[in-house]
Amino acid sequence: MNLKKNINKYLISLITIVFLFTGVGCSDSSSSSNSGAQQNAVAATQKQEETKSPIKLDKAVVTKHVDGDTVYVKLEDGTETKVRFIGVNTPESTTKHEQYGEEASNYTKSQILGKTVYLEKDTSDTDQYGRLLRYVWLEQPKEINENEIRTKMFNSVLALNGYAEQSTYPPDVKYADYFKKFAAEARQNSRGLWAINPNGTTKGDGIAAPNTSTSSSSTSNVSSSSNNSSAAVQQAPAQQTTQSDNQTATVYITRTGEKYHAAGCKYLRKSQAAISLSDAKAQGYEPCSVCNPPQ
Repeated sequence: MNLKKNINKYLISLITIVFLFTGVGCSDSSSSSNSGAQQNAVAATQKQEETKSPIKLDKAVVTKHVDGDTVYVKLEDGTETKVRFIGVNTPESTTKHEQYGEEASNYTKSQILGKTVYLEKDTSDTDQYGRLLRYVWLEQPKEINENEIRTKMFNSVLALNGYAEQSTYPPDVKYADYFKKFAAEARQNSRGLWAINPNGTTKGDGIAAPNTSTSSSSTSNVSSSSNNSSAAVQQAPAQQTTQSDNQTATVYITRTGEKYHAAGCKYLRKSQAAISLSDAKAQGYEPCSVCNPPQ
């Protein structure tokens, strides 16, 4: 009888212990499940915050570089396409070679080849060659201000470090003022291409150089009459004034051409953008031989 009572007590104790352990296990499992759900929610929130941007961006990976301002990218849908940076122009290093072209090309290659970038469209989608026209962000901006544009947009980085000049074509002018400011900053500090040539990559910026041949001729003709010398001195200021006035004249450029034109030129039928003569020269444009614009 006592044995039977002891067995019953033992069974009751065993059942109680099993029940207690089962309850603890369920509690731990529930806690673990809740903890995992909370971690997933936090991660999702963080990811959402990281991808939040005030502008529409397309994520892409740079797969190949062409030169300083043109690359190939692979979009998230697997499409590979060619991208031309908006608003800046680096010296040429492919079809023709300009001063600092190789340096600009190598810089772009070293900075973004194989990297993830974020592409922003302005007004135009592509140029006539089928290249996407885009601003290239190295990181997604949290807001649009000068500091974000200066540090996170690769177009700006090129201008700031002297690898590119400003080159804006309407209607894609969203950041034109920033590019102009950054290029001026690089020029003032003689960075990159500006250290090689303070007038830019190719042509001068409209500032007339001294006419050394005239000086030599004057020196060799010391016996010239004083009247002729006086007349030459009187005429010089007028000629300089005319040259200065010309530099403020308005000329026209096209989206893809390398010449500047006078109004009404036949080459302006498809596209045209007004620009001052001095700016056209500073950006390397040459006068059209057909319409004979101001020079």
